[in-house]
Amino acid sequence: MRTFALLLLILWLSRLPALEALPLHNDEGLHLTRAVEVWNLHPFWEIRDGKIINQWAIALFYPQNGPVFAGRIATIFVSLIGFAAGYALIRRIFGSNAALLAGIAWITSPYLFFFERLALSDAEAGALVVLAIWASWHLANRGTLKRAVLTGLALALAMLFKFTAAPFALSVALIVLLRARYSLQRRIGLLAVAGIVVGLCFVIPVSYLLLRHEDLFSIALAWIGGGSTGAPAAQAGIGANLAMLWSQLTSFSLPIWSLMMGIGLVLLVIARPRKAGILLLAIGLPLASIIILGREVLPRHYVVALPAFLLLGGAGIGIEVNRWLHSRIPRLSPLAIASAMLAVGFIPFALQAYADPTQLRVPDAVWTQYFSEHSAGYGLREAVQAFPQTITPNDTPIVASMTADSCHRANFYAVDGLSMICGNEPNLTQVEVALKDHSEVYVLVDFATGAHFPQDADALNAQAEQIAVYPRPGADGQPVTLWKLTKR
Repeated sequence: MRTFALLLLILWLSRLPALEALPLHNDEGLHLTRAVEVWNLHPFWEIRDGKIINQWAIALFYPQNGPVFAGRIATIFVSLIGFAAGYALIRRIFGSNAALLAGIAWITSPYLFFFERLALSDAEAGALVVLAIWASWHLANRGTLKRAVLTGLALALAMLFKFTAAPFALSVALIVLLRARYSLQRRIGLLAVAGIVVGLCFVIPVSYLLLRHEDLFSIALAWIGGGSTGAPAAQAGIGANLAMLWSQLTSFSLPIWSLMMGIGLVLLVIARPRKAGILLLAIGLPLASIIILGREVLPRHYVVALPAFLLLGGAGIGIEVNRWLHSRIPRLSPLAIASAMLAVGFIPFALQAYADPTQLRVPDAVWTQYFSEHSAGYGLREAVQAFPQTITPNDTPIVASMTADSCHRANFYAVDGLSMICGNEPNLTQVEVALKDHSEVYVLVDFATGAHFPQDADALNAQAEQIAVYPRPGADGQPVTLWKLTKR
């Protein structure tokens, strides 16, 4: 118990520092907006993308006050739940040394570290998938109605956080069918109960969408499909998705963590072939379905499966240390290996993330999405935080010439009431309306989707003056610019 408490504390303390160092990603802004709507009595605001209740966790921390911290602390708390379930599962199946190394493998993964510090639903769904696997293993051991209901609730919870967890219904089914010792008829019956529980959990959100005549998770379901190249759609998608997975495994800091995970998985199969085989099959097949069916798999989508693989890989290392290495090299304890993993593969990455995330070694797809392109918050955050110094007088209207989502996200950084007026890009209509009532209007422009000044100022019968430029990381990143338009 002390080891578990210590690992839980390390996970918490490793994720918490400098939690606001990275600016809000576009999707984080969406989740925060929905969390605020929960307080406005709209618990299912814009759930067609398959993220149904992840905003509830954020709402618990009152995102109207300190929104960036509130959104991201929710992800850490959900990750703690999955970590606890994973530690308990590995300890029960493979022993305490395996559980120790499994926990360290989770904590020291730069990939998990990066996404568990963001207000995204993917890491939350991945943690809750581990909870569902833990529940299904208990259901396989004790085929009771209560266990079936709890397993259904755990799986439903993961899916309600994000539909990416839906393929892991296969994990639950495989574990019960292959692991349980009781009759096949009872196994099928209990799985049916778990399925009914999952269905019941979706009754309210589905009814909400039907009553509002909205599509049933059309955005989420559109994610399933093939590629768009001239090659066969499925093959094109599979190749791209495999390349994306490989990039995440090899380009997040030094790939020590993923190499040890791979070695550990092999060792686990050798040491405990039956139990390891069931778990690897139960986790691997859903991951394969994501690779095969995913139309546009992004870096964060793999976080739904990698926590479980990291746990198993760490368990394999722990078993081998206990069985062979420790008997020949007594000083090579699991704690020594854990310390080495911390020192070499994780601590430098974490310290850099606390100090300056722009210097992190991350895959190219992560760099563009979270640092250099308009989906990242760099430039927007700095511009809005500087409004008290750049906007004079401070009651002058500020119009955002960018996507409405980017504007709402940037407004979470607003201070002293200096929020932007949002609208559809490039939002020149709002600029024109503001100029009718004011001689001066400030416009914050994101070049990716916004207006082009000073050219567009002529159509507004105004004179444009560039006030400030806020670059994004990287040589190719387009800056965010602040303009003052004066009526002619």
